[in-house]
Amino acid sequence: MSSCLYILDENLEPLVSKNIKSIPNLTALLGVFQEVYNPNAPPIVFNRNWYFIHAKRDSLIFLSVIHYTDEGANAMMITAYMDQFYFLLRKYLGVTQLDRNLVLDNVLLVLELFEESSEFGVPQMTEPSVMKDYIRIKVNKPDVSVSNSNHDDDDDDNDGEITDSDNDTVQSDFERDSKGKRKTKLPNSKSLYDFFQKTSKTAFSRKEKNELKDEDSEEEPDLYINSYLMRTTTMPVSWRAKGIHYGKNEFFLDVVEQVQYLADLKENVVRKNLIHGKIYCKSYLSGMPKLKIALNKLVQRDAQFMSHSKFHQCVSLETLNEKELEFIPPDGEFVLCEYELKRHVNDTPILKITSFEVRPQLKKYKVRILLTIETHFKTRNSTSILNVKIPLARLFADYSIDLSKPMRFKSASGKVLFNLSDDYLLWEIGQMRGGHGETQSSMVAEFALFNKEEFEKEQEERKQSMNPPPLREGPKLEELYAQTHSQKNSELSVKSIGSQLLGMDFEIPYTICSGLKVEYLKIEEEYLQYQSFPWVRYKTISDEEYAYLI
Repeated sequence: MSSCLYILDENLEPLVSKNIKSIPNLTALLGVFQEVYNPNAPPIVFNRNWYFIHAKRDSLIFLSVIHYTDEGANAMMITAYMDQFYFLLRKYLGVTQLDRNLVLDNVLLVLELFEESSEFGVPQMTEPSVMKDYIRIKVNKPDVSVSNSNHDDDDDDNDGEITDSDNDTVQSDFERDSKGKRKTKLPNSKSLYDFFQKTSKTAFSRKEKNELKDEDSEEEPDLYINSYLMRTTTMPVSWRAKGIHYGKNEFFLDVVEQVQYLADLKENVVRKNLIHGKIYCKSYLSGMPKLKIALNKLVQRDAQFMSHSKFHQCVSLETLNEKELEFIPPDGEFVLCEYELKRHVNDTPILKITSFEVRPQLKKYKVRILLTIETHFKTRNSTSILNVKIPLARLFADYSIDLSKPMRFKSASGKVLFNLSDDYLLWEIGQMRGGHGETQSSMVAEFALFNKEEFEKEQEERKQSMNPPPLREGPKLEELYAQTHSQKNSELSVKSIGSQLLGMDFEIPYTICSGLKVEYLKIEEEYLQYQSFPWVRYKTISDEEYAYLI
């Protein structure tokens, strides 16, 4: 069991702490952890009779402290709890990444989540769909637009005023001059009577609306409390509460695979060829439905898939022997399965670079970069996103590039952009049709080399000429490059591995590299027996490390 829990920032400063076993001095205990922590430390460290289990997520550190005399503590369970608590906090705040300010703005919410998700340091419940019905604390988020909030404040201030539409008769009796001052006329008795009648009606109607709103706000919390929530934690299905109802019952299943590939173009050697897959689900089903999903990898009893896959807690592992997955899904979004597969080094990558060449033309004072890629997936599919990042740090180190002269780019499809500060070319292709080697696309980039003789000749002509130098339009890239690149930084960038990696970023819908396929998806609800709508999609995306070493 955990003695206390912390959430720290990247400087090891405490943001939130939970004292479970009445530790006398939490600050001194945190100082013991700060003595032994370093970025390369293992997830479990020991110092002064205390075990410190920590997990770094985003820019935060989740820390659990256990005394060495606590023999009933399970380190793996606590590590898994902190990881699940991170995802729970992310779901509550509705963000993809956590930071210091978000935690500090929602300290009360974090403490309530600590209180409900664990009991005396023992993990109990981390399911977001159930916890959201338990804890109903408003999330504090930074305001995105100030103008909207100011506009709303103005509207609130004007709630008690009479609008132009409410007093049309007054507009005829009261006029404004050019300076904004009112010029009054003598109103007749009929217009005054209509004016007071209208204002009294609007005031009375607003009073009635406010009373109705107050009554609705008092009754609203009682209407949305699920009576089955308190029994959910003690039931076998602790990740889903009863009494859930949807007008349209739908279930979305997305199979997303990230391809990790690293090859050396010079040596023609494949260093890495992996597939990281996840099955994402969105459940909008009423009642307590039972789902059955058959995957071809399970039907074929693929040993690699079975040994490198991880399933959600809702999946009944006994059904794996029956070549299908049977489960009662949690409400909302969840990850059904995660798996990792190794591809053979001889397997052709889904997007392959067939040629990359730096061709100098010293007599013409030019250097060219030639690149050709080809696709290896189904011809009826095409990429929705395809970007190729070509590093230029080594090119600028090996050749004297003259940035005062224009660069020339030519590509079969898409466009080529030059990033001056980070030294790379970005080839934005976008859509590219699939194929098995017959679909190719090429790009040529040409840079001018510095011609010393031509430069000296121009300088001599300018000295002897009485005419001013010709005007030059556009930014001076050579000056910008000199400002953003010092000699020391350029040497370090050339030596770094990133300057030698030709990266690719892509997204291919309706395509799977591993061959995983959903054979069937059945949805059954014993009592309600409603009509349901299941949806299945496939997508392949590139990993952060999908690159070629050049």
